[in-house]
Parts: sequence; structure tokens; C-alpha cells
Amino acid sequence: MKNKRKQKRFIKRYKTEFVLNNITFRGISRDFSLNGLFIRTKDSLVPGTILDIIVHLSDGLTSKLKGKVRRTSKNPVGKVMGSPVKTVKSGMGIEIIEKDTNYLHLIRYFLS
Repeated sequence: MKNKRKQKRFIKRYKTEFVLNNITFRGISRDFSLNGLFIRTKDSLVPGTILDIIVHLSDGLTSKLKGKVRRTSKNPVGKVMGSPVKTVKSGMGIEIIEKDTNYLHLIRYFLS
């Protein structure tokens, strides 16, 4: 299967908060690129939703982003016709529409 991704990505896990209508949700960010990331969470939001994101980086640093939900996935439970269901990570694919300096430094470090 051909990889449709346009940008290099790296896998790193960071605790993450995302905020919508003054409600804070939590997850784990991973699969980072210059313009996107994936947030593993049970609180997936509808595609098209704009949200504020705080990624808790190493050394006590944070990155504050604004993102748009592009896709969501839910982890299926059980079996389909006697066969185990393929594991899918629950969460959201996010397009980053505003990023800060800390995020740019992180991307440069891992992709250089």
C-alpha cells in the first residue's frame, strides 16, 4: 500500500490537552509532522472542529497549537464473524493551523 502522507513524520509520545468550549480533554500525542499530529483519546471530536492544543514536551516545556480535526477513529471491540477485529487506535488526526516556536524546534530536532 502506498503511503499517502506528504510530510515526514516521527513517533514520539507526549501528554496532551485539547480544549473546546472551555472544556479540557486529555490524550497522548504521537505521529508528529510539520503540519499535523495524532492524538490518542477516547474523546474524539467531529471532523472540522477547531481546538486549542497543549503538548507537554520534555524538560517542562509546552507547545501551544491550534488545530483542526481532519479524521477520527474508534477502537472496535469484539469479533466480526468469528475473526478478531483489527486493532485501530482511538483518536483524532489533527491538521495544525497555528504552531509556536517550541513546536517548530521539536520538528526540526526530530526530522533533521
